Amino acid sequence: MRTSGRGGRTTTCRRRSRLAAAGLVTAVLTNGDTAQQRDKLRRIGLDGRIGPVFTPADLGVAKPDPDAFRRACAHWGLPPHAVLSVGDRYDLDVLAARAAGLDAVQLDRLGAGPAGEPQRITSLRELGNHLR
Repeated sequence: MRTSGRGGRTTTCRRRSRLAAAGLVTAVLTNGDTAQQRDKLRRIGLDGRIGPVFTPADLGVAKPDPDAFRRACAHWGLPPHAVLSVGDRYDLDVLAARAAGLDAVQLDRLGAGPAGEPQRITSLRELGNHLR
C-alpha cells in the first residue's frame, strides 16, 4: 500500500479503519522482502493494522506469476474469487490477479493506465465503489 502527498499516512490509516469497521480484512502481496515491507508499514503507521504480508520468500513465487496470488490466498485461507486485489502496476498486479481468479482494481494515481480499463481508480476514496 502506498501513500502520497500531504496527509498520506493519516488518510491511509483512516481508510484502513473504515475497512476494518466494515468487516473487511487486508493483506499485502509484494515482490519486496518482508523486512522492507514491515518497515514501510511501520513508517506509515500501519504495522500491526494490516493483515499478513506475503513475499516471494513466503510463497516461492513472485508477481506477475498468477500463482503468487493463488498461494497468498491459500495461505490467507480465502478462495481467490472472494478477494479484491488493488495494485498500481497493471501488468504485475491487475492482469496477474485476474489470471489467478481474483477481482482486481488498478490504483492509477497518475491516470496513465489503459484507457479502456473499467476497474481503475485514481484514489483510494473510490475503492468503495468496487467492494461487494
